[in-house]
Amino acid sequence: MPDNAFYSDRVGQSRPRTSEEITAAAWRGIAGLIQRRLDDGSLARAFPEYNCPDDPGRHIITGTDRNHFLHTLEAHVPRLAEPYSAPDDAWDTPSGSYLPLDPDRMPDTTTALDVIDFVARHIDQPTFTDSHTWRFAHAHYSFDTRERDPFIDGPPPGQVQFQDDVEQILKRNGIAFTLGSDMRVHRLGPPEARTAISDFRPNTGDPELDALLTDAVSRFLSRVPADRQDALEKLWDAFERLKTLELGGQKSNSIARLLDNAAPGPFRSDLEKEFKALTDIGNRFRIRHHEHDRHTLPNDAAKDYMFIRCVSLIAHVLRQTGRMHQT
Repeated sequence: MPDNAFYSDRVGQSRPRTSEEITAAAWRGIAGLIQRRLDDGSLARAFPEYNCPDDPGRHIITGTDRNHFLHTLEAHVPRLAEPYSAPDDAWDTPSGSYLPLDPDRMPDTTTALDVIDFVARHIDQPTFTDSHTWRFAHAHYSFDTRERDPFIDGPPPGQVQFQDDVEQILKRNGIAFTLGSDMRVHRLGPPEARTAISDFRPNTGDPELDALLTDAVSRFLSRVPADRQDALEKLWDAFERLKTLELGGQKSNSIARLLDNAAPGPFRSDLEKEFKALTDIGNRFRIRHHEHDRHTLPNDAAKDYMFIRCVSLIAHVLRQTGRMHQT
């Protein structure tokens, strides 16, 4: 579905993607989407059903084995099968029961995202090859068995469609997660960070510094909240190493040369103040040091703010000194 499929998108009134919680409406859409994929054979390659009387050798796939799919899903996402406390007015769903992929049974966000990861891993696009509707009322499906080169062929069409469908649900509901090209769910992060990190590809000439920066950004976009602290610490380690990038590692002279190259003219003094301010923050808070007298950042929002502030400075310096890969 194209990005401008809805009127609100075309007139700039789409919902901002700031929520990090799966809503009930989004879950209903996701559950319905997976049910459709179960019906149309998109999951039949991984969970085949053989139900053709003319095929005693079980070679012809006739659909998806839902029990196999659901049992495997529960094994990989066990929280989905936890007992359900039904509300008083749910006369048809007794407490303690379990309805797999029930659109009205809202799991927590992590569980819902795990379900997306699981389905994305097994999705495929079948080819309808034959029909026994005149006799046994079922279809036959086949799948592409050739070896695919992802760099030439790209991902399988079924994955592309599923990725697009999930992305539309998350986008329309303002949810700050995305199903990436690796078919895994990723955190988008705050809107303020997305421009800074969307093409953040350091090429500093220092492999260890590049690795620190790349790892910091990857952890910042992790679905695990604790990874944000790790991201912040790695980013500040990279910030300190950046200061020694010029002149063979002599920090004071190296910083001066770095600033000269990054910001000639009056802006240089402002950039130097920002270097000093971020250095002071890293020393006072539990970012680089963890002694008892160091302060703790109050919440995840503060961690996000500090990460965005530091990564924006680093990205600016790297781009101005020709140390960032061109997209």
